[in-house]
Amino acid sequence: MSIKGIVFKEISGHLEAQVEELIYIDKDRGQVEKENIVMVPKPAILIAFMRFEWSDIGNGIKEGKGIIRVRVICENYAESYTGSIDQEQALAFFDLNEKVDAALEGFSGTHFREMKKVSDEDDLDHNNIIVTVYEYETTIIDDTKANCSKMVKVDAEPVVKYVTKENLPERQVNIQSDFIL
Repeated sequence: MSIKGIVFKEISGHLEAQVEELIYIDKDRGQVEKENIVMVPKPAILIAFMRFEWSDIGNGIKEGKGIIRVRVICENYAESYTGSIDQEQALAFFDLNEKVDAALEGFSGTHFREMKKVSDEDDLDHNNIIVTVYEYETTIIDDTKANCSKMVKVDAEPVVKYVTKENLPERQVNIQSDFIL
């Protein structure tokens, strides 16, 4: 499987486990903009990989720094204006957004480092569909093309020898700690 496929599966699996309200998680392919053609069950998450800058670490391993965009989508017909009888229901999407953000902030996987939120914004062009866009910065490590033929697996066991301070000459002992200089 491709490296981004692995990252996508780890993120979607984590969201599924952490945010039980979600009923649909998918790769963002513009489904919300095509709502009259493609129905998206809600509440939903759409995930997109934005621009990643890649650098070579060596031995066929690449490191990509970039943005993963997460769109939280829910349907809401309640009114949020002051004095509305269903204002609490109208504002409930904020709770869902916070749950999603709490699940993703600091999350890391086998091939990506912790996700750090860099922006969030409401996408306002969807009538009674509320879309909140989060962007998380992360680093992906792509080792799918690693040249492992030149690598030797080592099962090393450290050898530790303990020495008491009393047996050492004084100039080699740091009085303030147990470390030998």
